[in-house]
Amino acid sequence: MDYLKIISYGVISSIIFFFLTQNFGSWIGTFMFSSGNPYEVSYHMFTRMALIALSGIIITCTIIIVKKLNEINELLKNHK
Repeated sequence: MDYLKIISYGVISSIIFFFLTQNFGSWIGTFMFSSGNPYEVSYHMFTRMALIALSGIIITCTIIIVKKLNEINELLKNHK
């Protein structure tokens, strides 16, 4: 397996998720948090960065698990 390629998919998905939350997240945050002043919104920066990192980790781990399951499936098909 090419782990560098798989990790690059996770990094690319994190960057895409970052730009989506940067552009559209402020609109959603305005509806969720009534005041929306910059001081209160700054507390949610850590939560947003954790979500961005989590999205990359989920994509990377999902690709690895699917590739491993495909290898096991091929091995079982060839064994029969």
